[in-house]
Amino acid sequence: MLIDLHTHTVLGSPCSVIEINDIIKMAKRVKLDGVCITDHHSRNAIEIAKEKAVGHNLLILGGMEIRSLEGDVLTFGFSEFVREGIPLAELIPWVHSLNGVVIAAHPFRSGAPSMGNKIYEIKGIDAIEVLNGNSSEDMNILSWLASLKLGIPGVGGSDAHTALQIGKYATFFDKEIKDENDFICALKGGRFQALKMF
Repeated sequence: MLIDLHTHTVLGSPCSVIEINDIIKMAKRVKLDGVCITDHHSRNAIEIAKEKAVGHNLLILGGMEIRSLEGDVLTFGFSEFVREGIPLAELIPWVHSLNGVVIAAHPFRSGAPSMGNKIYEIKGIDAIEVLNGNSSEDMNILSWLASLKLGIPGVGGSDAHTALQIGKYATFFDKEIKDENDFICALKGGRFQALKMF
């Protein structure tokens, strides 16, 4: 299955111009099987997107992008309110206690709150976004290298804020994912691959 792990909507991210209908339309156009909505500190769009996707054969999964003290992370299986600037030493065990996962978002992107080399010191990250649609090739290469050095699997996501960005990068899972429980299990199992789509 091909899933874009990182998209933003107008309902939850002021920096995005993507309407829910555009996510569905573009995801189908670029042949994605699923899309993760990861708005900033918000889950407002997720249930609406799931309802609108009924009948379109498109899996909608919910997560959040959280601005931690050390940099941005994506969380899945976690729906608690979190303040901006929370230390990862506090956030990661909290997410894990609820059976969720934490992914380092665009760790080497300049101009955004990113971990940079702090990624080598942080414990408990479940995956690293090695292909991010708003990062340069050089920044993505640094993320790949961190993934390899740390032995942490890499994912791909468009980080879409406009509809045309959806699906630029995605993650291929070798098993069918029917819901968020399957998704969390697949992420924890590490059997996936980041891919460039276009």
